[in-house]
Parts: sequence; C-alpha cells; structure tokens
Amino acid sequence: MAPASPQPLHVDAVLGLEPVLMRVCGDLDMDSAPSLRTELEPLLDKSVELDLADVTFIDSSGVNVLLSHHERCRAAGGSLVVLHPSRAVQQILQLLGVDGLLAQQHRTEGRHDPGDGSPGMP
Repeated sequence: MAPASPQPLHVDAVLGLEPVLMRVCGDLDMDSAPSLRTELEPLLDKSVELDLADVTFIDSSGVNVLLSHHERCRAAGGSLVVLHPSRAVQQILQLLGVDGLLAQQHRTEGRHDPGDGSPGMP
C-alpha cells in the first residue's frame, strides 16, 4: 500500500476577539511548520486557542512550533491552549513526552464547540 499523500496545511483564524481561535487542518510538518509559525508570530501577547482536531499528521517540526510559541507567549504575556488535538497530535506529543507541557482541552461528549455548527449543550 502506498503511503498517504501529504495534506496541505490550512489555517483559519478568528481575529478581533480574545481568545483568538485558530483552526489548523492538514499536515503540520517540516514543510508547513514555518507557515503556522508566521501565523502565530503577531499573536505572542494574545490568548490563542489552537484547534488541532483536523491535523492529520504532525512531526517534530510541528511540535517545535507549538512548544516554542507556548514559551514565547508566556514570556510576552499571552497564552496558548491546544483545543481538541487529533489522535495523530496526541500520539506524537505523548511519544515525545511533551504532552504535559502544553495546556490542552479535549472535546467532551455532549459539550458544544461554539464554532463547529453542532447543537450540543450550551
């Protein structure tokens, strides 16, 4: 079986409110990590929620962006929370032993994510 073809990284941001919500989709790897870093750079002093539910692959370059932005945010008075990390993200963070370094919020049954279009509970 041939390996899955890479999924291009796509980032949508809801700016103007805090926390800033950024939804990341696709592969977060050495080719795409610089793009995410560029998107996050102007938000160091903001509260950022990074929704990683649709990240299909992440490598050490992607993890490096998350960890370095987390540290730089804290130093600048901002914060970074990883929302709904996909299974791929959870596995690599655990494998690398860094899952406890990032604030994470996992999707829970019956809860409503305001931006996902599902009715859920308020």
